[in-house]
Amino acid sequence: MKTGKAISLIALLLLLVTAAVPAHSQRRITPVQPKPGTVPTVKVEEPAFTGQSNLAERRDAQGNIVLVDTVTGTEWVDTTLVNRKAKMLYPLLESVSIGVDIWDPAMRIFGQHYGLIGFWGELSLHNRYKPVFELGFGQCDDTPDDRNFTFRVPVSPYFKIGLNYNIFYNNSPDYQFNVGVRYGFTPFKWSVTAGTISDGYWQENTATSIPSQNATAGYFEFTAGVKVKIWRWLSMGWTARYHALLHEGKSAFGEPMYIPGYGKRNSHFTGSFSIIYTLPLNKKRPGGVNTPEGGANKGDRP
Repeated sequence: MKTGKAISLIALLLLLVTAAVPAHSQRRITPVQPKPGTVPTVKVEEPAFTGQSNLAERRDAQGNIVLVDTVTGTEWVDTTLVNRKAKMLYPLLESVSIGVDIWDPAMRIFGQHYGLIGFWGELSLHNRYKPVFELGFGQCDDTPDDRNFTFRVPVSPYFKIGLNYNIFYNNSPDYQFNVGVRYGFTPFKWSVTAGTISDGYWQENTATSIPSQNATAGYFEFTAGVKVKIWRWLSMGWTARYHALLHEGKSAFGEPMYIPGYGKRNSHFTGSFSIIYTLPLNKKRPGGVNTPEGGANKGDRP
């Protein structure tokens, strides 16, 4: 009897212990209030990178290159290209070019009565900045269609100095688009011969002429042109020019209608066509240069 009570008491104690252990093992969580003025941080797992072969490129509204993972749709801005300065692919002393402007000789074949020939030299810095010096000769012997006099300018020199800027400076030097400025100056002489003045009252014509006059003129030009390689070191160049007079000498007989290196004084536009020889100063071309064929240039210059 006593044994049965003892077993019952032990069983009751085991039951109480079994019920108390799970309740005691539960964690108690005490809520924590964030400090005033702070925002709780939440750690977000970034999507896994699925590999270089799954990347595509696009540009955002700011012109930055954005890499897109085509599997996960994740995007990254290519920070290696953000705010990167333009790199000069070509050396400082890239080449020297000399050219012959045959525009005026060609125009004389088609009936133009003024102009002669021009020569110029250009130093290419990084295939980008190009100081230019021009030397030429002008001449005029022109009788306007609606006039009865002949305007003459003997062979006279002109000089121009300026700078070209190659917009495609990181591409092949064989194909260029240049914009530039010039300042031109010329000392020359001019005269008018065999002119007549009609007297409406007496119905008489009086012959007149203007003796040789010394003159000077200075002018500026804005230029835009292309250069295209035709064979090895030979190229052709076409240039459009807008110009305006800055200053000129005064004469008691008026203003000359032709100015060497400028052309007719009442015309603001002209052009030039040059045959160009280019001497490379650095024959090794940089790798990765874009060429018109679409490939990267990895070889030496011809």
